[in-house]
Amino acid sequence: MNMSTLKLSFNRIWFNKLPLRKLRFRWTVIVVLAVAVVGCATSGINKGDFNFVTSSEEVAMGKEFAGEIETQFEIYDDAQLAAYVQNVGGRIAAVCHRQDIEYHFTVVNKDEMNAFALPGGYIYIYTGLMPVLDNEAQLAAVLAHEVGHVTARHSTERLTAMYGAQIAVSLLLGENPQEYKVLIANIFSTTGFLAYSRANEFEADRLGTAYTSLAGYDPEGMAELLGKFIDTESREPSKLEEWLSTHPPARDRIGKVDVLAASLPLAGIGERNAARYAEMKARLP
Repeated sequence: MNMSTLKLSFNRIWFNKLPLRKLRFRWTVIVVLAVAVVGCATSGINKGDFNFVTSSEEVAMGKEFAGEIETQFEIYDDAQLAAYVQNVGGRIAAVCHRQDIEYHFTVVNKDEMNAFALPGGYIYIYTGLMPVLDNEAQLAAVLAHEVGHVTARHSTERLTAMYGAQIAVSLLLGENPQEYKVLIANIFSTTGFLAYSRANEFEADRLGTAYTSLAGYDPEGMAELLGKFIDTESREPSKLEEWLSTHPPARDRIGKVDVLAASLPLAGIGERNAARYAEMKARLP
């Protein structure tokens, strides 16, 4: 949300036929209010980014969205696999920047190479992605990338930019059911609030790579993960349709990740747990 949008939230009549001195004074008030809002809107790693949604509101919204998502998607019914993914995700969550929320990791039974994060720590990985992975470090990289989106609060920043403060809050409070339905229907579209910018994706890569290392995994798993998408791009392009709708091409990201991973302490020596992952992969459909 920029200053021109903020200006429109004030009554236009307020500015009509005012003396120049009063007009300047009222513009000063607006600027002060805007700075105050920006200063208190975010904290932590994304301090200074424009976001009207509080952390508690984000969690409430994520819970609501998760309920909707789980009526539209089939959750894969395997308690052992579910516990395994939650455990790997939990290791990532334990070392991430944002410790004020609870993280939930869920396996969706869908034959597409995708994973996504809802606001407030609700993270999903498709069964179509898991067979492509070779080890637990690569699984950790998938989950860590999505945790990066959550810690940087990308979804609510985008929601604020799309709708502005007033409508965003009304959506949170359930006061605009029609717009809420549109939001859910378009969640994965190129105009949806999970359609992140390239800068968002690069940031999630950077955070996720660091989180994998902090959690004890080999951070090179992130570069290997992106390499998987490059390989599949030529062999099975249809499987990439959902991923590419919400992520920029892997070739644009892999170089940055390679450099970062090589600089981290556990590069090449962190946990990979290929045998354990093979056991879990055998439980997939």
